Amino acid sequence: MTRPPGLIYAVDDHPPWVILVVSALQHIGLMAITLIFPIIIAREANLSGTQFLDLVSLSMLGLGVANVCFCIRSKFFGSGYLCGAAYTAIFLGPSLFALQQGGLALVFGMTIIGGLVQIAIAPLLHRLRALLPSEIAGLVIAVVGLTLAGLGVRYGLGINAQQQKINPDYVIVAGASLVTMTVLNIWSKGYGRMFCVLIGMLVGYAVSAGLGIFDLARIVPEGGLGVLRLPRIQHVGWSVDPVLIAPFVVASLAATLRAMGDVSNAQRINDADWVRPNFGSLAGGVSANGVAVMFCGLVGSCGINTYSSTIGLSGATGVTSRSVGYAIGLGFCALAFVPPMAVALAAMPLPVMGAALFFTAAFVFTSGLQMITARMLDARKTLVIGFSFAMAVVADLYHEALMGVPIVLQPIFGNSLVLGTVCAVVLNLIMRIGVRQQASIKLAPGGINREAVERFLSEQGARWAARRDIMHRAIFGVVQVLEVVGDPPGGVEVEASFDEFNLDIRIRYVGAPLTIPERKPSPKEIVESEHGERLLAGYLLRQSADHINAQGNGASVEMILHYDH
Repeated sequence: MTRPPGLIYAVDDHPPWVILVVSALQHIGLMAITLIFPIIIAREANLSGTQFLDLVSLSMLGLGVANVCFCIRSKFFGSGYLCGAAYTAIFLGPSLFALQQGGLALVFGMTIIGGLVQIAIAPLLHRLRALLPSEIAGLVIAVVGLTLAGLGVRYGLGINAQQQKINPDYVIVAGASLVTMTVLNIWSKGYGRMFCVLIGMLVGYAVSAGLGIFDLARIVPEGGLGVLRLPRIQHVGWSVDPVLIAPFVVASLAATLRAMGDVSNAQRINDADWVRPNFGSLAGGVSANGVAVMFCGLVGSCGINTYSSTIGLSGATGVTSRSVGYAIGLGFCALAFVPPMAVALAAMPLPVMGAALFFTAAFVFTSGLQMITARMLDARKTLVIGFSFAMAVVADLYHEALMGVPIVLQPIFGNSLVLGTVCAVVLNLIMRIGVRQQASIKLAPGGINREAVERFLSEQGARWAARRDIMHRAIFGVVQVLEVVGDPPGGVEVEASFDEFNLDIRIRYVGAPLTIPERKPSPKEIVESEHGERLLAGYLLRQSADHINAQGNGASVEMILHYDH
């Protein structure tokens, strides 16, 4: 793993205590936005003031445990990266339906079932890797970024189902926060860049208080709040309904795909040489997600997932240390017993939420695009990406119409991320029909056309969605061989085979085998004879390919160029 130049504290670094605490605080502020989802469930359940506060506090405890789970680095559990946790709209639809059918006990019981599904899926991810190649993972991340941006705009403008007009005060607050974050991130260094989001959010709180949007006195329940309070679980119970298993399984699968995309993004941010997801880390992240979901169900909250915004924030600030993740987890666990902080975070002004979401969405969306464009895409892959991205947008534009589908399908059609991801996976499997993972071209003697070979390999690379740099290296290697062997009497056959991890090029011809020296030939050896030129060509091939082998059988020669993908 190569450390990217933009990182200040990488995944294995241990920042100083001050930086650790302040970095954790700005992540906590960003993650607290997602408490809106358990708050929605609490309001729909008509919980009393004390029970409402209990559910919020227990939800914060769930966030704390989930963050620790995600950051753990072990062979079977945890992603090993700073990969924040958040409550998600993916589980909101099934949870609200469960609330209508059987109350909070059914919500919590089915949430536990959702966690068990993710734990069961985790060991199978390596067998399902064809479902999520890097370009599809990039699409998932880009859709998440677009969704966060849309949500940020809606919060920042003060637009909702009841109020379709822009609120000028909200625009002022969101604008002040967003400008502060942007200026500090671009034109400042050190602490200013590392804590740009936290500072921007504090500016937003101050402006909100000045405009009367944030008034903590209105939020404090009658009788006041104690400094410390142990959350009670009197409202917590558990029940299961077989009818609801299908919606929660679908939601769990969608949460699994999002977790895979987020962990892949965390891997890419921390490794300048990243080329493909590490499925061991992905499986650990999904397993940790399942455990976190089960814990939330047990203590009385809703489903939880990885949080793309925190990964975008870590990339923007250059602080991706795993230690920050542990500090976030401990911070949330401590705040769960401090009612004033729970109320303050749960009551974060909407325009401040909007500014933070919109800012981090830029980095999430760009990371997704970079993962997509690193691959060569032909018409098939272009349609997979284009159609899936369009369906994600459709899910937002025509949300009400799509929610008329049967309840089993509502978790898919009611969420842009889920619909876009499902479309990408299904279309990718369909488009693979007819795509041979092995192809060859025969060049007749007297017509060795190097441009035809370049065109052949470029077209195949696009069909396979291979990385551009790998295909360029392969084309260079084949052209080098053709220039050295000249025009063999029997012609030349070039065969390419590919899977997600390997690209092998076999070149067959009749003639003398090419020597592959381990050391660079001297200038004297190169100019003395034609054999010296062949030695230089063989050496260059060894440097460009990851493995190279030349096999001769009498007059017939087969050269094998292998490239790790």
